[in-house]
Amino acid sequence: MANVKSRGAKASAYGLAGLLAVAALAGCGSDDKGDSGAAAKPSDAARKSPSQVVQAANENTTAAGSARVKITTSVSAKGQSQTVTGSGVMDFEDGESKLTMEQAGQRLEQRVVDQVIYQKPPKGQSGLPGGKSWMKIDIEKLRTSGAAGNSQVSDPTDSFAYSKAVSEKDVKKVGTENLGGVETTHYKVGLDIDKLAKGDAAQAKKLREQLGETVPMDLWIDGKGVTRRQQIEMTAQPTGGAKDSGSANQGKVKVVMDFSDFGTDVDVDAPAAGDTVDVTDKVVKQAGQQKQQS
Repeated sequence: MANVKSRGAKASAYGLAGLLAVAALAGCGSDDKGDSGAAAKPSDAARKSPSQVVQAANENTTAAGSARVKITTSVSAKGQSQTVTGSGVMDFEDGESKLTMEQAGQRLEQRVVDQVIYQKPPKGQSGLPGGKSWMKIDIEKLRTSGAAGNSQVSDPTDSFAYSKAVSEKDVKKVGTENLGGVETTHYKVGLDIDKLAKGDAAQAKKLREQLGETVPMDLWIDGKGVTRRQQIEMTAQPTGGAKDSGSANQGKVKVVMDFSDFGTDVDVDAPAAGDTVDVTDKVVKQAGQQKQQS
C-alpha cells in the first residue's frame, strides 16, 4: 500500500511489507482447474528429487498464465504490528493484476496495468487533490530511482521473479498436506541472496545486511509441480541499523499466498485519467526519507 503522507508506525510497517513481501505466483498450465478435491495424478514430478521439483516450480507456474490469489501479510516493526489481507487475480505473463486489500477494516483497491500501479485508498484517507480517487505510481520510474526497495509500494507480480532465486542446496521435504482439496508436498527451501541481487554486488551486500545469507521460504507444490502456497517468515535488519537480535528497529514479516482457479480470466483496466493523480515523485521522495531514517 502506498501512503502519500507519512503515517508513523503504520507507514513504517507498510514500508517493510513492500520491501519484503517476496512471494511466488502459481499455476498449472493446463485446462484442469485443480480444485475439484481429487488428488493430482502422479506425474514426472513424483520421480524427481526434492531439489529438482523445487527448481522446476518456477517454470511450471509461469506456464499457468494466471490465477486467483489470497494474500496475508503480517508485519511488526518499531513496537507496532499490522496485518494486511488481500485477494484478487494476477496475470503471470504480462504482469497485470487486480487486488483488494484490507487492514483494520479499511479497504484499498490496487490495479497494475502496463507497468503502472493504481491505488484507490480507503474513503477519507486519500489526501488527493481535486476530488481524485486514484493514485498512479510509475513502476519503472520507481525502480530506476532506486526507491523501490524502500518505498511502501509493491507490485505483487514482481514477487514471482524471486522464485527463480531458489537455492539448489538445503531443500528439505517436510511431508504431504491437503490444501483446499488438492494434495501437495511441503518443502522448506531458501532464496539465494546472489541470485536475488542478479549479479549486483552492492545490492547483494545490502540484502545480506538486512536479511542474512539466505531468505527462508516454505513451498507447497502439487503433483504437477505447481506451487499452491508460498510462505516467507523472516526477521529483517534496517540498512545500517543495529545487528542485535533485540533491536527495536528489527522488523518481522510473514507473507502467505494461496493460489487457485488457474487460467482464470484477468481483465484489468486503468482508471479513467481524470480520476487519477501521479504521485510517483512523492513516493520516491518518501522512500528516500525512510532510507535516511533507517
